[in-house]
Amino acid sequence: MKGIGVDIVDLERLDIDNERFIKHILSSREYQLFTEMKSARRKLEFLGGRFAGKEAYMKACHVGIGAISFQDIEILNDESGAPYLHDPQAQISISHEKNMQLHLY
Repeated sequence: MKGIGVDIVDLERLDIDNERFIKHILSSREYQLFTEMKSARRKLEFLGGRFAGKEAYMKACHVGIGAISFQDIEILNDESGAPYLHDPQAQISISHEKNMQLHLY
């Protein structure tokens, strides 16, 4: 059973140079997109969005961190740029506000 999950992350706490952390959070397709980004700010927003979005998804699924691998939850963007989860039963919204990311599943 799924419910609603919300998560927020302070972007300034993320280290976009920590390759181990990045690979722990991102799926292989997400990682490819991440490495193609030119600006550090965009990389920070992308990583923060995926991190908080995946935590919100786990909360909505009523499971703790570790019950589902971060790499098994994939958040991509459709042709219009809107984010979507690999789960067709799920919807996600990603908001950016200065140094914070807010995600609602």
